[in-house]
Formats: sequence, structure tokens, C-alpha cells
Amino acid sequence: MNNLQAVENKTKSAKQPLVTLLKGWIISNNVQFTSHLSAYISLWSNAKFISMTNSEVEQSLSQLKESTTPDLILIDGKNDWQTLIASLKQALKENSRIPDIVLLVDHADTVIMRQALKFGVKDVLTIPFGEEELDQVFFDCAALKKSDVKLGDISVFINAKGGMGASIIATTVAHMVTLQHTSPPVLIDTDAQFGCIPNLLSTNPKFILSDALEQTDDLDEYALQGLLSKHESGLRFIASRKDKLFDTIPTHSPLAFNQFLTKLRANFEHIIIDMSRGIEKFTLPALSEAEYIFIVVQQNVPAIREAANLIKQLKHLLGINDIKFKIIVNRYSKKIEITPEEIKKSLHIDELLLVPNDFQSVSASTNLGELLATHSSKQPIIKGMRTISNIILNKNEKKLKGIERLFSFIRN
Repeated sequence: MNNLQAVENKTKSAKQPLVTLLKGWIISNNVQFTSHLSAYISLWSNAKFISMTNSEVEQSLSQLKESTTPDLILIDGKNDWQTLIASLKQALKENSRIPDIVLLVDHADTVIMRQALKFGVKDVLTIPFGEEELDQVFFDCAALKKSDVKLGDISVFINAKGGMGASIIATTVAHMVTLQHTSPPVLIDTDAQFGCIPNLLSTNPKFILSDALEQTDDLDEYALQGLLSKHESGLRFIASRKDKLFDTIPTHSPLAFNQFLTKLRANFEHIIIDMSRGIEKFTLPALSEAEYIFIVVQQNVPAIREAANLIKQLKHLLGINDIKFKIIVNRYSKKIEITPEEIKKSLHIDELLLVPNDFQSVSASTNLGELLATHSSKQPIIKGMRTISNIILNKNEKKLKGIERLFSFIRN
């Protein structure tokens, strides 16, 4: 048990999030065993483990549902683990997914290893064991879970600095994805102080993000649908604020937000997140799992400088690959001295997404409470944003134009 305490104390700083949310059980009658392991596992923001004794396992098994089945079970080898595993497998056989089981023992001789193999134990860790061994168990389990489930893609829109226009772009692109795709996306507004998505959509939210994050354990497909507000186009969204004032700005748990995202991704093909406020602790899981991170800049030195800093920060903080970054130059104008080539050179990137300056269309759209894709569908600004929606939908622009010409010819 001293080894478990050493593992707990060795690393106090938070770990980078796992590739996906992991739920698990720690089963032991020894309080020290469970407390040390729980403390260590809590260093991952997206690992949620419940500790229980042998007697508590029976009650948990009787209440087990598909949505609450653990991904990983850690068992104290001092328990009657053979009987325990037999009970687990009997209860779990009706579920489509059997969790990985890892046994932690003081001494793993050939008899224990043979028995563990017979009972379908994934791995046996001998105490004392290295921190890396336990980490590898979590890495492997998370990677396997992610490969087994087709989760929806996350696209994040974030301002390089305040006022770049990420909210307008995220909302318009989400609306365009809705119009272009058979399965509507979900749009999330993470800004509890200045979030404006309900106003842009002219739709009052039924619930807000804090409502969802308070009940992530109980959310199923039907509860999710009830929490999301629906725009007349079919676009689903959840805001972070209503018209009423907060006494304090809500603080959200990264784990709860990650759980919510995972459940959304299991039910929707595309999740679009307006992170115009910037990086917040609770939004880190979204950034680490995003398919694309669209950074919105304008043609001025402060915006480009902040974009460079943001890219460096995300690379260092979460190890995000260059390929995930997409730079949007909003309110682009050829009249401004800073050229696209200069921006590319400054940010060390090969491609920019240009959204033309069209203050008149944007202003008229927001004042009338109509979305840009409806109010100004033929304007160049929409053409620029369609390029972004095509990236999210993985559509080839040249191929699309060819198909459009073909259908135009047939109609004529």
C-alpha cells in the first residue's frame, strides 16, 4: 500500500486529458487503497472513478445500465477477486460492452497469472509498480474506447483577441452546416458573461450550459434533446446565459463539460463551439479533442501577435498538432496594408480562410434578427463562410462546383 501512496504523491500537477472520457470503478475493502488510487486518477480531468467495497458492488450491479457501465475496473487482489469477477461478468453479459479489468496484487506468481487469464483479466499490476505502468493502462483503455465508438467531430471557434468576430462566424457556419447536412449540428456558447448566440438566433434558450453540467450523469439521448434549444432551421444550441443576471459567473468543471461533450458527440455528428471569450479551464477538454480549431484574426498587428501566442500556448498546453489549426481572417479587405502572405509568414501557416468585410450585411442581419445565410445568401461574405462549413463537413469545393454545374445543366 505504501507504493500506492508514493504513486499518489509523486505527481501532484494535473495530467494532460486522456483521448476520451474514462469512467471506472475501484473495488477494495481497504480505504487507503481506494483513497490513494482515487487521488492519483483525479489528476486526469476526464477520468471519473467511483470507489466501492465488495458489498457495494452488488448494489451497483443491480442498478447497472448501458450508459453507466464502467470502461475500466481496478480490483484489489486482496479481495476474493475470482468470485467478484464472476459476479461482474454475469451482471455485465447483457450489456454490449465488457469493461477492462485490471488486478492489483502484492505478488503475481504463475498461479495468479494463470487464474487472471482464465477470468479474462486485462492486466495484472504487481505492487510495487511504476507510475508509467498505471498510466499505460489508462492510455490503452482510452484509446480502445475512442476507436470503438464513432463520436461526432468538434470544431472550436476562438478569437485571437477580443472583438474579432468569432461568435458571428461560429453561429453563421453552424446555421450553414444545418442547411447543407441531413443531420443538424449542436452549437455551444461557452461565454456566461457576454454570450450572444440566443440573440443572433432570435431564439430564447430553454436551458443553459450550467443546467446541463449539473446533471451529466443522468443525461441520456432524450434528456439531451430536452436540454437543447432548437432554432427554426433545425439547428440545436445551448447558451451559457439567459436574460436574467447571475449573482456570480458560474464556474464549470472540466470533467462535467467533457462528459457533456462526449454524450453530445455520441448523438450528433458535429459539435460547434463558440469559444470567443478565449481559453478557460473547463473548455480544455474540447480543445484537446477538437477536429479543427478556427482562430479568428483581423488584419492588424495586435491580432496577429495574439494569434501567434495562442497557437504556441495550445501547442505547449495540450500538444495540439499544426494540422488542427485553421486561421480565419475576418473583415478581410484588399485595401488594408497587411496582406495574407504576410499573415501566413508571421503565423508559419500555408493557408488562410478569408471572410470579406461586409459591415452592412452583418449589421442589417443582426438588427433584423435574421441569420446571414438567410438575409445575405448571395453576398461574398457567405461564400467565405461556406468554405469554412465545407471544411467541417469534409466537402471538396471543386467537386461541389462540378456537381452544381451538372445539375444546373440538367435543369436547363
